[in-house]
Amino acid sequence: MYRLLIHAAVCISYLSASLLFFAPPHHWSGLSFFGYGQDPLSFIWFLNWWPYALTHHLPLLTTRYVDYPAGSDLVWKTSVPALGLLLAPLTLRVGAVAVFNALMVIGPGLAAFGAYLAAFELTRARTPAISAGVIFGASSYEIGQSQGHLNLAFTIAVPLSLWVMARAIRHDWPRAGLALAMGTVLLFEFGVSQEIFASLVLLGGLSVLILYFTVPGLQARIVGVLLPLVIGLALSVIAASPFIWQMLRLYGADNHNLSPPDSYGNDLSAFFVPTPLALLGGLSAVPVTKHFLGSYTEQGGYFGLPLVMLLSYIAVRGSRAERAVGGIALLAAVLSLGPFMHILGVRVSTAPWIIFYKLPLLSGILPCRLAMYAWLAAAILVALWLAAPGQPARRYAMLSVCMIPVVPAQSFDRHWTHLAVPRVFASVPNTAHVLVLPEFGQELGWQEASNMRFELVGQGYLGTGRPTPFDRWRLFEPLWENRFADINPAQFSTYLSYYSVQYVIVLPDGYNFYGGRIDESVAAVAADQLVKAAGWQRTIDLPDGQLFKPGDHPQNWRAAQIVGDQISTQAGVTSAHRAKLAKQERKNVCIIRWIGRAFGVNPKPILLLYNRFWALPQPPDDVRCTTP
Repeated sequence: MYRLLIHAAVCISYLSASLLFFAPPHHWSGLSFFGYGQDPLSFIWFLNWWPYALTHHLPLLTTRYVDYPAGSDLVWKTSVPALGLLLAPLTLRVGAVAVFNALMVIGPGLAAFGAYLAAFELTRARTPAISAGVIFGASSYEIGQSQGHLNLAFTIAVPLSLWVMARAIRHDWPRAGLALAMGTVLLFEFGVSQEIFASLVLLGGLSVLILYFTVPGLQARIVGVLLPLVIGLALSVIAASPFIWQMLRLYGADNHNLSPPDSYGNDLSAFFVPTPLALLGGLSAVPVTKHFLGSYTEQGGYFGLPLVMLLSYIAVRGSRAERAVGGIALLAAVLSLGPFMHILGVRVSTAPWIIFYKLPLLSGILPCRLAMYAWLAAAILVALWLAAPGQPARRYAMLSVCMIPVVPAQSFDRHWTHLAVPRVFASVPNTAHVLVLPEFGQELGWQEASNMRFELVGQGYLGTGRPTPFDRWRLFEPLWENRFADINPAQFSTYLSYYSVQYVIVLPDGYNFYGGRIDESVAAVAADQLVKAAGWQRTIDLPDGQLFKPGDHPQNWRAAQIVGDQISTQAGVTSAHRAKLAKQERKNVCIIRWIGRAFGVNPKPILLLYNRFWALPQPPDDVRCTTP
């Protein structure tokens, strides 16, 4: 009981520190959310979706509230089903914004507590374990992902998996108990982030191999827990099988929306050069760090030269166990470089992650995020060093000095954004199909704040990539980028009619929290002119938005014009090459039809798959075959 009370006190201390560091400013309101950009809004939407879908008897893994009428799957998105389902009662009571803010604020504290538990189980020393928790919870990875990535910042399950394994070995758990505990932890992590689940299995397996071959006293114990660990992994996969089946079924169609791994690796110099996430030197180093791959959120590999030197010293001079843990940290750091190593943004060579990054499923892992495992291994390594016999005061002093460069900058890391909801959305009827112009990236937030009263047509940011089939239209790129003067009004009218848009909302300037991304006033005026030119009529005119409905005489294109326009707008394709592609597509469609007739098989299902995964955006039904 005494030990549990101490653990609880440590947990409360971590959470209190996290709350104080990330606490909202004095002007915080109920519609303010923690973080930067569109990502927080998508997580707020996801947290709201799970209880909303359950209470309205909707499919859980697909939605038509985004990208209507095609809809969007939620399995290749960061939909956090574990958090959404477990916290559904709380979300229904206080709202998704409040739940999201709470999770983001306590995420680093819980991550620190998980690392503390794992370190305490390995060292049986309280103060070194507390230090390990501080290192992991305040790491550049954890602070960076806390800028908006709920699925990547809520990482308590990662150190908990290490705690489960260490405790099972120390206390000789029964195999069934270990399998059930590990399966539960892995299942929870799968429900928070499928990406971290995959990287945890990969890095966990590699770490077990390193420990097996480098620490002689652990071989027998590792062999003893290996089967329960595999069974636990199998249990988690079985429990998540409906979700996994949907992921596999849509793999070829939706994984193209994932970010390219070769664009998200840690720069080699990023381990030593601070970003604005760090208090000391972060802003002054921007001329250097702006060349790193990815955003500052993803640059979680900054350790600082003093801490790197300390970790190297411990690993080289330490015991076999310390050298093994140091090797794990080094392995994770090297893999986080990605498939190609960059120095100051310049590609200089291939890197070890090239072995994995094109493998099925593993291709969805952004290698820069593997820095989390380097930080966790570093925290455990420091705990082992502090707990070893020697001069503790001198060691704590050395650690304190080495941690100064990585102290996070509250002025940058504590960012709260206010979501202003235009009153015009209250005038939209329930279940209406809506297009919002200009594209401010806040449509999901407005939809959630409006109690999901409308469905967004070809809009709603749930991840990277532009939604299919909307991106097959010539007008979609300028529509996405708010270049309304480049859009043909007749084609725009056809687009609205084709996808059953019932209302177009045109917003004035003042709703862009990106700052400088677009000229708001110019975009709003151009959007208003485009909608009117398309033959739509304004029915509501408020200071914070205008509502348009279809007019009596819309300017629609013919179907042949639509198909021809779609074929002619493939990005980066010359006119001659387009003609060649169209000719090849006609040939492929006719071959499929001929094979179907020859074997007495209906070719339509095959043509549907072909059109979805391979063909140009010309419907197979429009292809006429001249040969019998």
